[in-house]
Amino acid sequence: MAGKIKNEVKIGIMVTVTIAVFILGFNFLRGRGVFSSDKEYHTFYKDVQGLQESAVVQLKGLGVGKVTGIELQQDRIKVTFTLHKNIKLNKGTLAQLASADLISGTKIISLNVDNVDKGIEIQEGGFIAGKESEGILDNLGSQVSPLVGVLQHTVISLDTLLNTVNNIINDDTRKHLNASFAALEIGLDQLSSLATQLNAQSSNLAGVIKNANSITGNLAANNQQITNTLNNLDHFSSSLNNAPIQQTVEQLQSAATALQGIVSKINNNDGSLGMLLTDKRLYNNLSSTLGTLDTVLTDLKAHPAKYINVSVFGRKEKAE
Repeated sequence: MAGKIKNEVKIGIMVTVTIAVFILGFNFLRGRGVFSSDKEYHTFYKDVQGLQESAVVQLKGLGVGKVTGIELQQDRIKVTFTLHKNIKLNKGTLAQLASADLISGTKIISLNVDNVDKGIEIQEGGFIAGKESEGILDNLGSQVSPLVGVLQHTVISLDTLLNTVNNIINDDTRKHLNASFAALEIGLDQLSSLATQLNAQSSNLAGVIKNANSITGNLAANNQQITNTLNNLDHFSSSLNNAPIQQTVEQLQSAATALQGIVSKINNNDGSLGMLLTDKRLYNNLSSTLGTLDTVLTDLKAHPAKYINVSVFGRKEKAE
């Protein structure tokens, strides 16, 4: 029986010690020392801007205490913090919220003792005027803090993308890419050569442009003549439009029909001309007649007296 009570006592002591250690550890994490002699102060803020319990309290950049409590009271927030026992605060001290760094956005309390009354000390448990953060760096830190998370996510995504690309780009793909870059380099060289040639021909292009400007100037100077020429062409077109072209064409068609009839008659031996062209006997007779006539003309030229007898004094009587 005694042994059984002894075990229960041990269990009770163990539970008590565990609870005490838990409470001490919890208070320690909250910045409250059970056996410490730190002094406690209070301040008020309209907005704690992310201040947490156990946040550091600094004096001229040196950690001198911790935040032990944050309590909402109507339209303001009461913040309780403890300071080391050797720290003395005078009237006029400000408990200003500040950023611990530019990355995390963690808030701390910075004690401002620039304008204090050294003759009046603030007693333990007293109230210190609070001031919200207004510095550029604090605002910048609150803005940078969410961007850091985005940047970290972006870096992780970029790393994943690079690993994926590295897995996709195998040796064959690298060879193709190298060949593509080589072809691109050749193309750029050719483009550079073309640009050089165009640059060399810039004087010729300038001459062409100058000639084009000269032609344009001549056209402008001869605008009236060009207008007159166009008017003449318009008059000629009107005259041509009013000419009896249809009647002339009909006459030409009629003449062509008549000519075609004549040619048909010639081909059909109808008439002297057709017979002359197609009748060989008539052709031979005509040739013979022309030959005889040629002989007579030749003899006439040689012996004209034979054919022509002219006497001035009259013709003599032939003897009987």
